[in-house]
Amino acid sequence: MAVKMDLVDARTTQRLLAWLIDFLPVLVLSVIFLPMIASKMVASLSAPQLAGEIAGTNILYSVLALAYTVFLWWWEATSGKTLGNVLLGLRTTTLKGERPGWGKTIIRRLLIAVAGIVPILGSVLMVISNHFDANGKKQGWHDKMAGTLVLDIKTGRDPLTTGGAAGPQSFAPPQQYAPGRRFVGEPDDAQGTSGGVIDSVPGAVRAAAPEAQESVRPRPSARPKPEAKIVEVPSTEAAADPDEDLGHTQIRPQSPDAVHLLFDDSQCLDLAGSILIGRNPSYSDGDVGVHLVALDDPDRTVSKTHLLIQPGVGSVWVTDRDSGNGSCIVDEDGNVRELVPGKPEQAMIGHTVYFGDRYFQVERP
Repeated sequence: MAVKMDLVDARTTQRLLAWLIDFLPVLVLSVIFLPMIASKMVASLSAPQLAGEIAGTNILYSVLALAYTVFLWWWEATSGKTLGNVLLGLRTTTLKGERPGWGKTIIRRLLIAVAGIVPILGSVLMVISNHFDANGKKQGWHDKMAGTLVLDIKTGRDPLTTGGAAGPQSFAPPQQYAPGRRFVGEPDDAQGTSGGVIDSVPGAVRAAAPEAQESVRPRPSARPKPEAKIVEVPSTEAAADPDEDLGHTQIRPQSPDAVHLLFDDSQCLDLAGSILIGRNPSYSDGDVGVHLVALDDPDRTVSKTHLLIQPGVGSVWVTDRDSGNGSCIVDEDGNVRELVPGKPEQAMIGHTVYFGDRYFQVERP
């Protein structure tokens, strides 16, 4: 299904609801622990031995609340997600459409917390401050200080999976091959080197070297067409067809058009059969006649077994193998199709397939 390629800023109500959902686990912990602590403090007035128990309950409450807060900030810093963002279809990104990182996340979260000096109203006002932004209600005060955006990825595009704020076209591989591009498995061209032998004399005129002739790959000669022959059928009753017992003519399936995959590191892979690609791909049940192709991914955004790629007629069929960061297909008009794990999707010539932080384009040889 095609997805709109515009970035859509989250509405004020969405931001407020997401923040309230994020705060909900801390509120639940407070409802559980604070009455317990208060009752024990009252009881400790007549039983001083309860002081240690009160301290233990306080520590447990603080540790649980702090652990959730650290997890929430880490989740937002590394993926733009929070509990509220996921439920409402929002993402926190930088102005370039990238993951916010720890620095920006800490700034925006601390500003919301500091605004809480004014109970309830302060934090709420900070969260909905995008409503007062003259630039299309784009950023709240804390987002302006941190340099972040909050985007609605249900209505618009998710820049974290589609090439940042500029979109997939900003880093799509070029249509033409660049000089020096090499196919996977193709040996490097032999380079001429000087052997150190004196091949000229000062003052002598050196003959110009003959121009190298461009090597042309010979084309296979076409088979001559057989001449048509007219066969006269006798008017007598035709004999029984000797092939009748063999059944109908069996139609040979059409072989897929040859395609190759042009990867983001300028390597090309001729697709002669089904392949599994990933950081360290492995077979699963039903993978018969499938080749394994391991890709370099230092950032580990590509899963061990990320995609199954099968050749089609002028296309490839791509199946996400339940990867961690997902996959999508972007056509030449910029429309995005997110891959559902286990469901094959067709990528035509000129389409680009993104998986993790890697991508390849389907091209003709």
